[in-house]
Amino acid sequence: MTQELIIIATVLRPHGRHGEVRLRLETDHPATLLKSTRIYIGDEPGEPATVEGIRMHKGIGLLKLAGIDTIDAANALRGRTICLPKDELPPLESGEFFLHDLVGLDVVDHNGDEIGSTEWILETGGTPVLVVVAPDGEEIMIPFSPDAVGEVILEENRITLADLPGLLEINRK
Repeated sequence: MTQELIIIATVLRPHGRHGEVRLRLETDHPATLLKSTRIYIGDEPGEPATVEGIRMHKGIGLLKLAGIDTIDAANALRGRTICLPKDELPPLESGEFFLHDLVGLDVVDHNGDEIGSTEWILETGGTPVLVVVAPDGEEIMIPFSPDAVGEVILEENRITLADLPGLLEINRK
C-alpha cells in the first residue's frame, strides 16, 4: 500500500553553486518541512530524497538534498514538487483542509442552487483556482478566495460560493 503524499513546496530555482534550491512553500505549517529529514520529490509515488539541510532565508525556503551538489543538478529539480507523507503532517485544526480535499466537492451558489463539482485545482502561484464542471460540461473557473468562496463543508461534500455579483458570468470558460 502506498502512502498518501501531500505537496508542501515547489522548487523555484537553484540558490548558490552547491546544489541548494529555493522553494515556494505551499503550506501554512512550514515548521513541518523544517523538521523533515526525508522528503519525496514529485507526486505519487514520489522519489525519496534525504534532506541535508533546510532553512528559511528572507521568507524563502532553502533546501539542500543529498546527492544534489551542483547548479545543474539543482536546476534539474526546477518546478518539481516537494511532498511529505500525510501521516507525518500535524493534524489539521477545525475548519482547515488540504486543497486536494476540494476536488470532487459539489459547488452551489449563495442560494444553494447547483453550479457543478470541482474537477481540479489550478495552482497559479497566487490564489488557487477551482475548476468547476457544470452539469452541461461547461468549465467555470472560481478563484479560491474569501471574496468568491463563502463556505467549505467537507462533511457535506459542499462548497458554497459567496454572494458576489458577476462571479459566475465572468469566470465561465
